[in-house]
Amino acid sequence: MKNIINYVLRMGFAWFIFRIKYYIKLRYGFFERSDDKILQKQIEIKKIDHLLTIYNNEIRLKKSKHIDIADNAISGKIFVFSNMYLNYLNPKRSHYNPISKYEIDNNIHWSQIPDFGELGDIKIPWEYSRFPHFFSYIKAHKLTNDKKYVEAFKNDINTWINENEYPYGINYKCGQEMTFRLFSIVISINYFYDYMDKAFIDRLYFHLSIYGYRIKLNIDYAVVSVKNDHAISESIGLILCGLLFQKSIKEAKKWFDEGKKILINELDRQVYSDGSYLCHSFNYQREVLDELTLLLLILNLNCSSEVEIIEKIRLKNIQMIKFLHAFVQENGWLPNYGSNDGALLFPVLETDYRDYRDSLNFANVVASGNKLYKTNTDLLDFFSLNTNKLENYEKESFFEDGGYYILKNEKVFSFVRCHSYKDRPSQNDMFHLDVWYKGENIFCDAGTFSYNTNKDFKGNFQGTVGHNTVLINDKNQMEQVLNFGWSNWTKAKCIDFSKNHFVGENYAYQKKFGIIHKRDIKLKDDKIIVIDNIKNIKENTNIKQIWNTKFDVEVLDEYSLKVDDFIVSSNIKHKLEVSYISDYYNSYIEGTRIIFETDITENFEIKTLIEKRN
Repeated sequence: MKNIINYVLRMGFAWFIFRIKYYIKLRYGFFERSDDKILQKQIEIKKIDHLLTIYNNEIRLKKSKHIDIADNAISGKIFVFSNMYLNYLNPKRSHYNPISKYEIDNNIHWSQIPDFGELGDIKIPWEYSRFPHFFSYIKAHKLTNDKKYVEAFKNDINTWINENEYPYGINYKCGQEMTFRLFSIVISINYFYDYMDKAFIDRLYFHLSIYGYRIKLNIDYAVVSVKNDHAISESIGLILCGLLFQKSIKEAKKWFDEGKKILINELDRQVYSDGSYLCHSFNYQREVLDELTLLLLILNLNCSSEVEIIEKIRLKNIQMIKFLHAFVQENGWLPNYGSNDGALLFPVLETDYRDYRDSLNFANVVASGNKLYKTNTDLLDFFSLNTNKLENYEKESFFEDGGYYILKNEKVFSFVRCHSYKDRPSQNDMFHLDVWYKGENIFCDAGTFSYNTNKDFKGNFQGTVGHNTVLINDKNQMEQVLNFGWSNWTKAKCIDFSKNHFVGENYAYQKKFGIIHKRDIKLKDDKIIVIDNIKNIKENTNIKQIWNTKFDVEVLDEYSLKVDDFIVSSNIKHKLEVSYISDYYNSYIEGTRIIFETDITENFEIKTLIEKRN
């Protein structure tokens, strides 16, 4: 109860009141009655608008792996989370979890369906209903001109609409998911338009007309309660619905105006002045950047007079591009930092999902006309954008607002987190140190795996043990509240920072044990020296310095080990445990967790050397 009270205080009084009101609405059927009114309004629609311009020119493609992905999708095997095939071949595939083998009733009102239950991870059926395979249908058709991909698109849409009568089922539960589905459908309509008859198009747009009403009905939940990327996604959904139905639905202008107002406010709140993002997650920041870039492209092509919102998105995108660009490695990957649900809104890449260069190229060309990288043009080719001009942003080394500090040289890249959370954190990661050598992630973040799994197992990823930092008395830096909350948000302070030296203090354990953790990191050539000073010890205390790695580990002696071509040694003894590491949502591999551990009764320094050996 104490942790819950702390969490409520951090989220704010307005949040608390909203949650009470929202519970009352759920309890007494507010949304069921509202949806009856929405259905009546939909019946009154007489004219349907048809098209938004997305492509200026022809899609440009080379040989594509997406032909195989499209062919598998036709048989029900969908490539999900950019990593695996799942077989959704089921009579109600949009309400089916192929992992748990559970099929949820699609006759339950969306507001009465729980996030957690027998269905298992709700993101598994949601992933199908984002229609990632539609992008593969488009690419496969473009390369082969085979009409089976047109028919597959039409069959999948018709089947989905038949299975999802509004307002019933899981696929109307989340406005963000509806927005992502809107992206896939609108882009697909734009490409396949000449292959569809008017009756099919009218049916599809009549279905989409519900999206504006539904997102508008519950967007306050995203803005006031969730307060993260959901608010940006749903405001974009409102804007797109406003554009799609501006001539046929009288509320469309209100949707557009409200969406624009919310988006402007959320961009100012969610994108920090240094370009970092309030979700404290690289993948969620890419998701936001992708959807903002699509919106910016559509606004430029369809209503260029909307100068205020166009310029706001453009400037915020450039801030985020510069931030993410600073972390790009030789292979295009970024550290797997923060919550990662596998979101890739436009799965047209021929490279790995972890490669951010396509998204950054796409965003920068739409924002400024220039590419960041000569390679990685899959998104540019798909959206028929082309330029040979290159941008040359200088890579910054620290981002004070977000709390990211980069130490690097020609071969080594590392960054450490040091931040006092002012927005809801998702992981126990303060003073996490990511270490890369020539594009290889030697010591990594454990990732996320799944939002709906055993609490103890989830702790391997979101807990302090999933990060390369110090764990005290086997307690997380923060206490978990419900499924996604944490109390006693961590505070930390950077004391000194230069190109190859960081000193900071972490106060995560001050309230629990009176302990302050001071971390001193030095980078010199192929050597990293980490000194963890544990201060204010007043009783017997267990301390663990943790390092997670996917590389093979060889024990040299009680104090040192070999990790890849690095020697890791400390002034205290080590032990090894299994580390579970997730590069992709809903999957993990077993790595190694190196733990330098000791029990102390007075102030103590852990001195660890990470050194490359030829």
